[in-house]
Amino acid sequence: MPKANLTHHFLIAAPELSDPRFERALIYICRHDQQGALGLRVNRPIAHSRVGKLLEDLDIEVTNAQVMEDVALDGGPMYPEIGFVLHTGQPQWASSFAISENVCITTSQDILQRIAAGQGIGHYQLCLGHASWGKKQLDNELKNGDWLVCPADLTLLFDTPFEERWQVAAEKIGINFDYLSSDIGHA
Repeated sequence: MPKANLTHHFLIAAPELSDPRFERALIYICRHDQQGALGLRVNRPIAHSRVGKLLEDLDIEVTNAQVMEDVALDGGPMYPEIGFVLHTGQPQWASSFAISENVCITTSQDILQRIAAGQGIGHYQLCLGHASWGKKQLDNELKNGDWLVCPADLTLLFDTPFEERWQVAAEKIGINFDYLSSDIGHA
């Protein structure tokens, strides 16, 4: 029997997850199908990495002062040289596709130019790299208790401070990691 489609859900790393790349990670699932899954870690800012500087490095003129302060996120260990823009709105850019009714992912440069100018983009996050799972790999990790799942929402995705997102997502499904025993899920 196929598992539920987890597109537009969060994966919350269990405290015991042994992979240090995903310690306290909150992953937003952008695609989940029979071939596997792709997600972006949305709670790990890259130290000293500002969106404005990254855009300038791509020879994109930044005229919006806020963009100079926005932080880029470490989206995951796969292809860290590739940027993914998670944003609200409709899939109107060259390589956009809709994840949910009001969340899209885009990898084209046309959206970066609009971000730099402060035009036409509501909420956005620039993530470098991504996380991916092969066929049935995520299902197995879920069975192992490596991840908890909660429905995504725009407030958690775009407005909650990065350092609070992992715990806030857990609290959405009634879990407080401060009180959780490490023996859960082990008989």
